[in-house]
Amino acid sequence: RAEGDSGMSGAGAVDKGPLAGVTVVEIASFISGPFATMMLAQLGATVVKIEPPRGDPFRRFGRPAGGVAAPFASTNRGKASVVLDLKNAADRESLLNRIDGADVLLANWRPAVADRLGLGDELLANRNPRLIRAYLTGFGPSGPLADQPAFDSIIQARSALTDIQSDSVAPAPATTYVADKLSALIACQAVMAAIIARDRTGLGDRVDVSMLDAVSYFNFPDGLANRTFLDHQPVEARNSLAASVRPLRTADGWIMVIAVSGGQIKRACIAAGHAEWIDELRAIEDSTQIVTEFFDRLESVMHTAASSHWLDTFAVHDVPAAPCHTIDEHLVDPQVLHNDLYSIGHTPGAGPTRQIRYPAVFGRYGKLGVAGNSPSAGESAVSPDA
Repeated sequence: RAEGDSGMSGAGAVDKGPLAGVTVVEIASFISGPFATMMLAQLGATVVKIEPPRGDPFRRFGRPAGGVAAPFASTNRGKASVVLDLKNAADRESLLNRIDGADVLLANWRPAVADRLGLGDELLANRNPRLIRAYLTGFGPSGPLADQPAFDSIIQARSALTDIQSDSVAPAPATTYVADKLSALIACQAVMAAIIARDRTGLGDRVDVSMLDAVSYFNFPDGLANRTFLDHQPVEARNSLAASVRPLRTADGWIMVIAVSGGQIKRACIAAGHAEWIDELRAIEDSTQIVTEFFDRLESVMHTAASSHWLDTFAVHDVPAAPCHTIDEHLVDPQVLHNDLYSIGHTPGAGPTRQIRYPAVFGRYGKLGVAGNSPSAGESAVSPDA
C-alpha cells in the first residue's frame, strides 16, 4: 500500500512471519537492543519488553510527542511491555518465570549487572537449557573496557569510524546512530543463527555481540583496505579511494555520480561533453588520483545545468547517478512509494505515526512488520504462565 492507514493497531500487532512461535524477552534500553528485538518482532516473534519502574529512559529522549520519543516508537513497535523492578526479589522471580518459557533473552546491560542482580548466565542456562541468551554490550563480556559505559559516538571513535569518515583534518562521526543500528543488525542475525542451531541440537547457546566488534566488522572490507595485505601497506591508513567520491553541485541542487569501471568513466566524460578527458585520465597511473581528478573535472561543469538535465544525460549514457534527496524528497521518491516501504499507524498520545516495514520481502509471508505500535510502559502484559 502507499502511505496510508495500516489498518492494524495495538502493541504486538505484527504480521505472521518465519519467526512465529518464537518468544523473546528483552531487557534493553536505548537503540541497540530494542532495535534488534523489534526486527525479531517484525519477523513474527512475540517480544516482551521488560522495563524498569520509570520505563526505558529512551522514551523521553530528544523531543517527545505526547510523552513518547520518535526513536523509541521506531525501535519498539510490535512488542508488549512489562514493568519490573529487578532489584526486587519478587519481580526477579517474575522475570525468571517468563524466561523459563522463552526461546530468547536479549539484554544490553553491562556484563557485571546480571551477576549483581542474581541473573547470571549460568543460572539462566540451567533453568532453561533451550534458552538463547544474547548479550549486546559495548566492548564484550571481558577485557580492559568490559565494564565501561558505551554509547554510539564512543564506539564510532574506538572503532576508527570517525577516522574513516574524516577529511584527514579532523575526526568525523557519522550523523546517525550507526554503531547502535549495526550492532542491532548483527545481534538479530546471530540470534537467528542460534535458533537454527538449537533446532538441530536441542540446546540453547550464549551469544555475545560487542558493539566495538560489530562496527569494526562493518568497517573492515573497505575502511581497512590499506591495512589488509600486511606486506603492501601504504603510508596512508585510510582508504582514500572511497573518500574521493563526493556529491556534485549542479545549477539547482546536488547529485551523486559513481563511475567504478573504465567504461563508466569514459561514458561519464562523454556525457559531460568532454571526451578529451578520457585519454587524459588514462595517463594517470595512481587509481586514487584518477578518481579525484575525475570528480574535480565533473565538478567544473556540473554547475552549468540543472540536476534534471545531468540525471537524464547520465541515464542515456548508462552512468549511475542519483539526486541527493532531502529526507522529505526521499519519502515521496517513486521507487520508495512503489516498494511500499512506509505506512501510517497511530501512537497513543502522539497521533499518526510513520512506520517502516522490515526491508526483506518473503515469497511465503510477503512484506512483514508494516504496522504495530510501540507499547506504553506495562501495556499488553502477558501472563508468565501463558
